[in-house]
Amino acid sequence: MRKPAVVTVLVLAVAGCSERPPPPPPPPTIDFTADAENVTAKPFMYCDISVTDCKRDNAAQVELTVAPGTAVRVTVPDEVAETPWSVVIQYVTAAGEQKDPETVAAFAPNGATTFDALPPGPGDQLQTVEVKQAGAKLMADETGQQEPVARGVWSVSVKAPA
Repeated sequence: MRKPAVVTVLVLAVAGCSERPPPPPPPPTIDFTADAENVTAKPFMYCDISVTDCKRDNAAQVELTVAPGTAVRVTVPDEVAETPWSVVIQYVTAAGEQKDPETVAAFAPNGATTFDALPPGPGDQLQTVEVKQAGAKLMADETGQQEPVARGVWSVSVKAPA
């Protein structure tokens, strides 16, 4: 009589295990390209769509060697392009003036999948190019306007050739 009870317990245990949802897919990656060099970045911050459960990976930033005045092409996968996303650059001018981070492009859902990030002046040197994917959470900016909070952030550190 004990065997049927053991079998029943095993069947229930196996059935209970199969009801767990599958693990979430890995976060998307983004390609950054300049000239013939290409690097692929994982997000250094990635959250659920509600921006309530976030994971950080401080080692995710990649590096790319780019000559002054050269664009960095950003290529995002469809799962990023299906949402609002933007590109932020930081650069130093040809005269050596450090500039604050600046949003240079913002895209509506189901729009572009590529963008060429270019510093404004011919001798300006990019230092950082970031992609920010918007989440469903909104936060007021300094003017009181509601802005989406970034769900994911990918970054490439840019250095000039030696």
